[in-house]
Amino acid sequence: MNRNKLGRGVIIAGVFTALSINFGYAQQVYEGNSAVAPAFPGQTRAPLADKSARFVVSDFVTELHRPWSMAHMPDGNMIVTEVPGRLRIISTDGSVSNPIEGVPAVRPFGSRGLNDIILDPDFENNRMIYISYHAMPDGMESDNSDDAYKKSMAEMAEWNKLSREEKTANPFGVWRISSARLSPDGKSIDRVKTLINTVASRMAFDSHGKLLITTQRKSPMGQQDLTATGGMILRLNTDGSVPDDNPFIGVEGVNPMAYVIGLRNSNSFSFNKSTGEFWAADQGGNAGDEVNIIKAGKDYGWPEVSYGRMGGTKPVGTGLTVKEGTEQPIYFWSPVSMAPSDMTFYDGDLFPQWKGNLFLTGLSSMHMSRLVLSGDHVIGEERLLGEPGHRLRHVSQGADGALYVIQDMPMQKILKLTPPPES
Repeated sequence: MNRNKLGRGVIIAGVFTALSINFGYAQQVYEGNSAVAPAFPGQTRAPLADKSARFVVSDFVTELHRPWSMAHMPDGNMIVTEVPGRLRIISTDGSVSNPIEGVPAVRPFGSRGLNDIILDPDFENNRMIYISYHAMPDGMESDNSDDAYKKSMAEMAEWNKLSREEKTANPFGVWRISSARLSPDGKSIDRVKTLINTVASRMAFDSHGKLLITTQRKSPMGQQDLTATGGMILRLNTDGSVPDDNPFIGVEGVNPMAYVIGLRNSNSFSFNKSTGEFWAADQGGNAGDEVNIIKAGKDYGWPEVSYGRMGGTKPVGTGLTVKEGTEQPIYFWSPVSMAPSDMTFYDGDLFPQWKGNLFLTGLSSMHMSRLVLSGDHVIGEERLLGEPGHRLRHVSQGADGALYVIQDMPMQKILKLTPPPES
């Protein structure tokens, strides 16, 4: 189960160990494609990181169906989402609970259904959780079973045959974020409350207890509708209301829920304790995936500004990579895509060599990227879990200091990265 790309390390007695070989670049550049020029040195194609920690990879959980996200609870257990619409508790030994009762009816398709989950900052006392999901239309029910998932997939195939007007009149479902309370025994949730209807990717809480939500643009090209909620990071109170200190309050033509604008689909979102800022990795359409430092009230440029290129040459959007009034990413991938799906800053003691590193899982790239940082600059990159190649959906650090990775397709499981035995 231990994997490593040829030339980046070796397998010794089932243990991964990285060699300190200083290759020119961490990303492979395919013949016929050319990298987009960066705005400043070090913004892309960082040198291969050295001195990686040695680790082993184990199959922590294998019996889940389309796991998407996990949240680590104070007792060391995890609560995990499954796309068909189920929540489960994973114990520290990897045992899986029965589905948690009370989850709203989900209408899933592909990898979308019940998706992200986070805990309230005061979860230990109030047991509140927050979930994002594609809900059933009003008047329709589902038992969130695997059979219902298959039925929903077939219905989606038929729905896609409808005209745009017919789809508008008969929506397949409703994108939603809700809060709920997990029972003391972890067997059910109640007090489910819809906070907002929006196409969400990831969620987090800021230092003021406000809910931050990254959202997708359903139509990625063309002028962004700033009165809507797509392609932004939103900031809400836990009851769904708008905080009175949001940066766009009173700005004509901009939704007051907006915290930043000009994003496409930030599936990766994490707090950097060393700098006190949130970072987000935005999927760039066709390569040009970015890592951005999130600053309140700023515009990150999409779709007018992008490092993406169609087929390696044709620009995405206007072709601009720099525009006055928009923020530059601190790092981007070109000409091949990272397709970032989640990220976390490592600050545990289990891997001292990884402290302060940023880990990002990739979908079409089928590997996990380890970025070595110096302040807000990327100075090294290493690819992990790249052989034989699986879509990776989520990465998080457990209370034990281990890294947990959700492997999405083709073999769905939760992987656990730990140091090798001392022997």
